[in-house]
Amino acid sequence: MRTLALTIGSLIMVPAAALAQQAQPGRTPMPAPTQTTTPATGAAAQTGAAATATAPTVGATIYDSAGVALGTVASITPQAVVLNTGTAQVPVPPTSIGKTDKGFAMAMTKADLDAAVASSQAQAQAAVKSKLVPGTSVSGLQGATLGTIKSADAQFVTVTTAKGDVKLPIAGFSADASGKVIVGITADQLAAATAGATTSAPTK
Repeated sequence: MRTLALTIGSLIMVPAAALAQQAQPGRTPMPAPTQTTTPATGAAAQTGAAATATAPTVGATIYDSAGVALGTVASITPQAVVLNTGTAQVPVPPTSIGKTDKGFAMAMTKADLDAAVASSQAQAQAAVKSKLVPGTSVSGLQGATLGTIKSADAQFVTVTTAKGDVKLPIAGFSADASGKVIVGITADQLAAATAGATTSAPTK
């Protein structure tokens, strides 16, 4: 049986890091860094209180403790403010963001945030790779079962589907909160890509 290798060039897949963000809406935000404030007095206190009560809105830039931009606010929930750092969507506690003369800031450096994000992503990737074993069921973005894992290596995961075996980039795989393995495509997208690859494949 011929195995079709569907790479990034033939199939646009949602990266695992982004998919993990979507698949785990109830994830725990990053711990709030400690902030120290100096109480103000009189009119200054009232002005400061009003400024502090002003929360960031979607699109606002958040700075680090040194005044370096951490990213912009992508979305806001009662539990977390999600920052778009340019490389990741990072949920942080709303209480970790305060008002400064420059704008909204967190009491941590950009290097600290980048290190925390890298560590979190590495742990998530390791957890996903541990699930990519033969016989594991794979679902698409809309929940439909696409097939089962036949094998996996450092770059590709071979999935046995109703149309045959296909090789998908490992970067497109993630797991949801229940541990179910998900690949960043829909059943229709996979079927279309498989049909296209079959048609264009040379006949032997």
